[in-house]
Amino acid sequence: MSTPERLSVLLDEHASLERELADPSVHADQSRARRLGRRYAQLAPLVETARALEEARGDLSTARELAGEDASFAAEATALEQRVEELGGRLREQLLPRDPDDDKDVILE
Repeated sequence: MSTPERLSVLLDEHASLERELADPSVHADQSRARRLGRRYAQLAPLVETARALEEARGDLSTARELAGEDASFAAEATALEQRVEELGGRLREQLLPRDPDDDKDVILE
């Protein structure tokens, strides 16, 4: 599965979990509600980064269009390019497969 496809699947899953958690009947089953809440919390940083990246790309596009009219937009475009690059790297990192043992308790002796 490619990165854009994986991202799309995870964003859809987050939206689905949000709808499920809004349903009062879900909270009657505490273990299910806990499981859904945990997964929702795991996906929240990824969704936040994806939205920030999308917004930064839109701002960058606008700044590039306006750069011909005003030099301050050219400087803003440069800063936004760096922001897009940073957010893209963070998103790629967040899309890496997680170790299934990451959430398990550890006993150290």
